[in-house]
Amino acid sequence: MWRRIAHANISSLASALLVGVAVVLAVTASVQAQAPSPAAKSELAPTGKLRVAFPVNALTAPKNATTGELGGLVADLGREIARRLDVSYEPVEFASPHKFIEAAGGDVWDVTLMSPDPVRAKVADWSAAIFELDYAFLVPPGSKLTTSTEVDQPGIRVGAVRGDAQELAATRILKHAEMVRFDGWPATMAALREGRIDAVAGNRVTTPNNAKELPGSRLLDDRFGKQELALFVRKDRPAALAYVDEFVKQAIASGLVQKIIERSGRPGLKVASE
Repeated sequence: MWRRIAHANISSLASALLVGVAVVLAVTASVQAQAPSPAAKSELAPTGKLRVAFPVNALTAPKNATTGELGGLVADLGREIARRLDVSYEPVEFASPHKFIEAAGGDVWDVTLMSPDPVRAKVADWSAAIFELDYAFLVPPGSKLTTSTEVDQPGIRVGAVRGDAQELAATRILKHAEMVRFDGWPATMAALREGRIDAVAGNRVTTPNNAKELPGSRLLDDRFGKQELALFVRKDRPAALAYVDEFVKQAIASGLVQKIIERSGRPGLKVASE
């Protein structure tokens, strides 16, 4: 009997050791895969620190109302990349995505999180998608519009924040409706409230908060597109691009992206699908 127990204990110990070795090897492989090459580190952090751009918007870079500190998805990802590169983390604030794109050709940033768009390809390259969410139109109280197809009709005026991903997507997608661009959400929502536009191009994650400014307004049930978020690096930095692309794959596979979503507390934000 003692021999059977001893044999069973040895077998259990051996199994545990094998599992432990497998875990160590997996972690080691992950670390090795994400260890930056000299070229990647040089291209991503040429100043010796990671300058993380915050094109401030409610989705990716909200500000702490008390401290004014920039947080959210951009901060979570930027801090993690800086940690893996073993460099300091430096946030660089821009007033809006539009203002960021205007300055992005200069040597003022290293990485950020934004929605890919052909307009932005002039100043940046980007990884595979890391997050996704739905674009949707917001309509005012009493609107008879029920679908995105009904929005895209002659005579319909669609408002959007200039330079935001929603504005860029709606500009490409809408064939008949008129686009009206505003500098910021307050001006956009004021136009909807005053009847100067018939709908607003938004998304299902942040636009519900804007809708609170106009009781009775509603997001249409269907979507007019899928918004993706990816890591941006400066143009023509191949080693940097390869590194963040691999980072995205590992961050999704490890569950890090899902944890960031849960921490953000934003229903409607999802891990990007392949």
